[in-house]
Amino acid sequence: MDTPDTAKDLVRFRLTALGVVSASLGGIVTYAVLHGWAALGELTVAATAVFLSKLAIFGGNLSETRFNPWELGLIAWTIDLWVSCALLAGIASFERLPLAGRALAEAHGRAGETLRQYPGLRRLAFWGIAVLVFLPIPGSGAVTGTLVGRLVGLSRIGTFISVGAGAGAAVLTYAAVAVFLGSQWESLVTNPLVLVASVGVLTALGWLAWRRVRSEVLSRP
Repeated sequence: MDTPDTAKDLVRFRLTALGVVSASLGGIVTYAVLHGWAALGELTVAATAVFLSKLAIFGGNLSETRFNPWELGLIAWTIDLWVSCALLAGIASFERLPLAGRALAEAHGRAGETLRQYPGLRRLAFWGIAVLVFLPIPGSGAVTGTLVGRLVGLSRIGTFISVGAGAGAAVLTYAAVAVFLGSQWESLVTNPLVLVASVGVLTALGWLAWRRVRSEVLSRP
């Protein structure tokens, strides 16, 4: 049986997920009414492209693309919110599986107890997941951020907000850079220095997080 805190978290999450789905469907219907139902095909193609890679946001600079970078960024962010909602809604079922589910549930319980003992780690976990979702490196994104958030013991709504914040910051950055660069975007995104810089930033942030965690643990009596 869920504890009161867990039950409240589940209610908050369901209401938030309902709001996300309702707003998204409202946007899709509005788009179809304004541009015709046949235009949903182009929307589907754009959504698939930004889901596979947020670099597709730079495609908004192409003349043959219906959507500009800001619109593609909004589509990408909406998809990330959907993905996070779907995973958060289904993790409870996964935890009921015989072997892998039990291991995930036990790891989640241990992580939650650790975060209750060391409140400072919860703040690090929240912002650490947001940074993980934000950084443009392989293995990051809404899927990884959501799973890690639950694994380290964050609540459903806490995980969702963290992932949403990181994903929102990421698409805003992509869209802003795309608009700033204009037609020069392709030479940048194919430059290996971008990946090297991303890995360097992640390493630096990981080192800083480790120092904060170590300080939190050592300072506890």
